[in-house]
Formats: sequence, C-alpha cells, structure tokens
Amino acid sequence: MAQRLKEEVRDRIVEAAAAVFAERGYSAAKLADMADRAGISTSNIYKYFDNKEALFDEIVTVPIAAELLRRLRTRIRDIGRLEQWGEADAAGSASARALLSFWVDNRLAVLILLRGAEGTRFGHVRGLMTREMERLSTRYILKRQDRPSLTPVARFVLHRMFARTVDMVADILAAHAEPSAIQQAFAIFWRYQLAGLEALMKTDPRGSPL
Repeated sequence: MAQRLKEEVRDRIVEAAAAVFAERGYSAAKLADMADRAGISTSNIYKYFDNKEALFDEIVTVPIAAELLRRLRTRIRDIGRLEQWGEADAAGSASARALLSFWVDNRLAVLILLRGAEGTRFGHVRGLMTREMERLSTRYILKRQDRPSLTPVARFVLHRMFARTVDMVADILAAHAEPSAIQQAFAIFWRYQLAGLEALMKTDPRGSPL
C-alpha cells in the first residue's frame, strides 16, 4: 500500500509540473507552484526529483522531441507528393493523422517543446520545426515552378508564415485538452492553411515573382 501511495504522489508531481512548464515555460516555472498544484509541500518534491531540471527531463525526453520532428518531416514530405494539397488533412492523409495523434497523446510535452523549452537542451526545437517546414516547402515551390531560387521577400514571408504555424499548433494545444476539440481545431486550421499552400505551389499567371 505504501509503495502505491508513493507512486501516486510521484505521478501527481509529474502531472502538475507538466502543466506548469506548459503554462509558464521552463525558466519561469517554480517548484513551489508545482507543489501547490500537486497538493504537497515543496520539500516533498525533492524526495522524488533532485531539482527542476530533473523534473523537466522526466516530462520532455529526447525520444519525444525526435519523434515530433520525424513525424513532422514525414507529414511535409507526404504533402509534397500530392497534387491536391487540400486533401492532405487528417481525413485524407495517414501522415497527418499520425502527427495529430502524436500531438494529442503528448499534448503537454509538445506544448512545452514549442513554447516552453528556452533554457533547456530542447530550446532549439521550435526554430528547427520552422526551418524544416520552410526548407521543404521552398524545395517544392522551386521544383513546381521551375525557379532557381526564391526572392528575399518570398523567403521572409515563408519563414514568418511557418513561425506562425508553430504558434498556432501551440495555441491549439494550450486551449484544448480534449482530443475531439484538438482534432476539430486542426481540421479547421488545416483547411485554411492547405488552401493557401496549394495556391503558392502554382505559377502566378500574372508573373509575380516568388
């Protein structure tokens, strides 16, 4: 019985810490706030974890960060193989469903990676996601439009667009905890985003340079 109680307390600490890291980010998160949310004393946390960093490492792991990037790259590559990008939502794309499922199953860890990991070894993940979306999309645009390169203005716009995409992913995961709500939100967002990306793939009949 005693061992079961200890495991329950540890689970409460991890759950509370994940919520605080997701809300405030690593740097601003305090053990006292985690303890308060878990309904224990701050000193009790040290029976299970040496410090805040150890607690963070329990929640956000290398396999989770690696799998997030792997599924994102698979998703973008699959979009690039389609003729109709509007069909690349969760209903029409296995890679989209896999990515969405990963976001749902690891909601708080992903949210922390996207906007709460500054000051940790995962602080680069957010920027890496943006750059990967920008890099792969640029490659597809150049291939489809038979261009040698994008203009500096077009590169700027794409970079900012995908940075906003990362923001939107984080916003959805922060605002919704229920899987059905997360799925509905991404269905709406992808419907909007995919239509815009599909339009970018086409050559502008007016000759406006990208």
